Amino acid sequence: MSPKLIDDATREAREAEILQTALDVIAREGVSGLTIDKVVTKVPYSKGTVYNHFSCKEDLLTALCNNCVRRLADIFFRAAAFEGSSREKMLAIGIAYMLHSQLNPTEFMLVLSAKTPSVTEKSSQKRQDEHQELETKLLGKLLGIISDGLAHGELTLAPHLSPAQVSFSLWAMSFGTIALLQENLERCGVRQEMSLERELINHSNLVLDGLNWTPYTLDHDWHESVQRMKDTVFAPEVAKIQALVDAAS
Repeated sequence: MSPKLIDDATREAREAEILQTALDVIAREGVSGLTIDKVVTKVPYSKGTVYNHFSCKEDLLTALCNNCVRRLADIFFRAAAFEGSSREKMLAIGIAYMLHSQLNPTEFMLVLSAKTPSVTEKSSQKRQDEHQELETKLLGKLLGIISDGLAHGELTLAPHLSPAQVSFSLWAMSFGTIALLQENLERCGVRQEMSLERELINHSNLVLDGLNWTPYTLDHDWHESVQRMKDTVFAPEVAKIQALVDAAS
């Protein structure tokens, strides 16, 4: 008997269900606790069907990471559309990353696992190519803001720095700040949430002042800018976070 053919919509829905199940396993047991067998016991599909979608656990991890980057790309693009100076847009990228991490804490930390050699060496070339394409898209948005700053005279790069180096440094700074200060929403109150936001703004301003990116910290009300970001481009995320905080209190 020939295998049953499924349409693209059904295949995508099945794959999304498998990915969500894997994410639930990781949320409970950590990355080391994830196995294909555990996923199979929790979905209405055979092991062979799961393997038709994902060649191994590492391929599944890379797919989860790619989903995270897709969601991040959406909020990064909205951040870049914020009505303000190029420096405000760059800060908006950091705030977008923070909000994304608070709504998707498990996926946020999966980026580290997905980049380890033990994962990259085993995941499929298709997933790896997809990951590279998505990351290039994200960095391209940062590069666009840097180019805008250079074009408007708000930023002048030192001779030893390239836009790509600056964009990577700012991304790394944001990730590190969030990773070190992040709290699970179930355990965090307003105080901890605001601590992360405050330090992210402080660290961003420290780096951007060092790059001579105007307006400088003391010449602008950055907290007012962040509030405008929350009220406009990030209103859906802010509402979701507030609902989770209210439900946990």
